[in-house]
Amino acid sequence: MHRHWGRLAAAAVLAAALVVFGVPSQALARPAPIDPSGHPGAQRSARSAAPASRPSVPNELLAKTLAEDEEDDGTDPAVSALCQDYLGSPNPYGATAPNVDAINGDTVVSTGSQTGCSSAQNETTIASNPANPKNLVAGSNDYRVFNAREARNDSSGYAYSSFDGGKTWTNVQLPHLTYQTGATGALSDMDSAGDPVVAFGPHNTVYYANIVFSRLNNGSGIAVSVSHDGGRTFGEPSMVILDGANPDGSAAPTNYFNDKEWVAADPRSGTVYVTWTRFTYDDDGEYIESPIVVKKSTDYGRTWGPLTRVAPGLDGFNGGITPFDQGSSPQVGNDGALYVAYEASVCATTACDGADDHDAVAVATSHNGGQTFKNVEVGLDFDFPTNEDVGSQTLTGLNFRLNSFPQLAYDRLADHLWITWADDRNGSYDGFTSIKTNGDNFLVDSRDGKHWSAPTTVGTAQDEVFPAIAVVGGRVAISYYTRHWDPSGINLDYAMSTGWGSRVGSAPVRRVTTVSENPNVQFVGIGLESGEVLQGEFIGDYTAISMGIDFKAHPCWTDFRGNPGVNTPNQDVYTQAISAL
Repeated sequence: MHRHWGRLAAAAVLAAALVVFGVPSQALARPAPIDPSGHPGAQRSARSAAPASRPSVPNELLAKTLAEDEEDDGTDPAVSALCQDYLGSPNPYGATAPNVDAINGDTVVSTGSQTGCSSAQNETTIASNPANPKNLVAGSNDYRVFNAREARNDSSGYAYSSFDGGKTWTNVQLPHLTYQTGATGALSDMDSAGDPVVAFGPHNTVYYANIVFSRLNNGSGIAVSVSHDGGRTFGEPSMVILDGANPDGSAAPTNYFNDKEWVAADPRSGTVYVTWTRFTYDDDGEYIESPIVVKKSTDYGRTWGPLTRVAPGLDGFNGGITPFDQGSSPQVGNDGALYVAYEASVCATTACDGADDHDAVAVATSHNGGQTFKNVEVGLDFDFPTNEDVGSQTLTGLNFRLNSFPQLAYDRLADHLWITWADDRNGSYDGFTSIKTNGDNFLVDSRDGKHWSAPTTVGTAQDEVFPAIAVVGGRVAISYYTRHWDPSGINLDYAMSTGWGSRVGSAPVRRVTTVSENPNVQFVGIGLESGEVLQGEFIGDYTAISMGIDFKAHPCWTDFRGNPGVNTPNQDVYTQAISAL
């Protein structure tokens, strides 16, 4: 593609955007006015014996791993996190520009395995204001606030807002989400806010969704904090759902745990949707299902309608997409249609032990405001191998947990859907045993949500994980972690690929980080089988990217350098404004 033609195409797309978004021309000239893991609900069910038969794919299906969930947040206070090794010495990393550290006002951890280190921020989200591309809002699991009840720092909900295209960032605490941030009533039972996701609606409205949960009991919920000034300030949390807590904050019996929410907004109305995974257990704490569900608001997130199931149910199940699901990602189309991508086990029976059973990316479509859905299988999702010592899927030689959940993007100018995810189908296996991972990013697209392209591979010959996607006017930007610049070691870089449509698969890989980094810096645990110290068990469960109508891409990732010259290595939220043309 000739550069001159690309500029002409960009100008045409920009003009079209003014029509689609209803943006006045003068709006372009001036600015417009955080998963913690280890929650009790994810640890209810003990590991079960292997079935007599099993699927032919080597990695365990979601149907099995969700029932066995043994996630750990890597905060064992009896051992020392790697970040402590750097204390008292200069930060070994050099200047980070043009990468930008979005964190300011960070705190120092006062107790536990990270004592003396700057607090962690991980699991990133970012969105661009459709009416003003210089207005960005990001977020993460932000552990800077101390929770006296837990005697540890815990994730509390922070937004990072920029009005100069990502050059500078203001950090804003979301009010009253958790015990340590002054929550009252039922929310006072909640110790942590995580799985952060932001989305813009019209009129500079920002929706910031989090799960909230207690580390003392099984209380959990979904909260949405709303800003009406582009992310400068946020109001009190609006509760989408809350289980396991009484109005006074005391524990209540529950058979549910709410996890991995995502948010999608109609940019021209007050309609906003929140999807999430609703883990369901019997009275003995045994896993039953984890369907994707949704709630809708038509008044800018003030109130929420009834809960609706997105994924198929167990009643009358006779094969196909199961309610053993995770990782939903919704988008709202120009015609008001709601699309939800997610990962699901696809099985002949609910036992999910048949030779042809597998995990897949699925998409649910609703044309009646989220009342009913039709689900289709988009493509095989091969997952990553489970590291039994960590209790989660990992890359070879690393300890941070992985997933293969999809991210869905909607190109509003072209009325086109795009999905990316990463899995290990190209890894090396000996039967059911992983020899060496080779994570790859995959990309599919559709014009109607029913018919999807074959997957295109995006990236390098080395491991890639946690891809994120943004698309404007046919220009596709995918960002991700890669081991390309340290193929024999443990260091990671963050990278980006851009291209017109599926040709992004053959586009050059752009290195975003200025140096390869050690991801083991924070969150340490003890091996479940080896009993050895395992560094770097958690870096977040996803990364993010946004792109405005100016074709500036804003990848947003968990960086491991800290802020050289200010503090020593720790997990921080980084971003950079990069032309996608």
